[in-house]
Amino acid sequence: MSDALNYLLKVRKDVVEPYFKALKQGGKHLDVKTRSLLSVITKVDAQTEAGLKQYLVRALRDGNSADEILDAMLVCLPTLGMSKIIWAVDIILKMNLPDFNPELIGKEKQWYKLIAINELEEGISRHDYDGRACFINKKGDEHHVYDSRCPHQAADISLSSLEDTTLTCARHQWKFNVGNGECIENGNRPLNRIEFKIEDGFVYVYS
Repeated sequence: MSDALNYLLKVRKDVVEPYFKALKQGGKHLDVKTRSLLSVITKVDAQTEAGLKQYLVRALRDGNSADEILDAMLVCLPTLGMSKIIWAVDIILKMNLPDFNPELIGKEKQWYKLIAINELEEGISRHDYDGRACFINKKGDEHHVYDSRCPHQAADISLSSLEDTTLTCARHQWKFNVGNGECIENGNRPLNRIEFKIEDGFVYVYS
């Protein structure tokens, strides 16, 4: 939130708070993903850079893909205009988000076979597939799978950086708890979870 809004909330709370309450009530029938997409669009329309960055990250966190965010902007082309969309994309590209890697945009996801479940060791392991890699955290019958690329600038994180349950990205020292994927130091985005399944005795990832 901007300094100006914080100021107004302090000195004109009786006016500003109902406004924000009305905004929330106006979207109460929308799912979380749709609400976050609309928030991105409003920031593009207002050309608010800080707000766009904030709500873009939130939209990704809420489960929207880069393709969905781009589609949302393009479908609003008649009202936004191409110049505002170009403005937004310039900012997005400068953020170096791995989700917007041009090699991945529009690429169809598919299932990849990783490893036989009886060969998977307890704890954290790294597995390569299709030129990418992921971490699997196995704890008894519970499994979590994360992209090996740092959510900051897509740098690949090596298993050699693992200390106990903490992974550290060598590029900017973002640290992650690989137990739950959360960023615990220097950054503000968790590791990207990868959908997986166990079928016919093998672990598959959808990526």
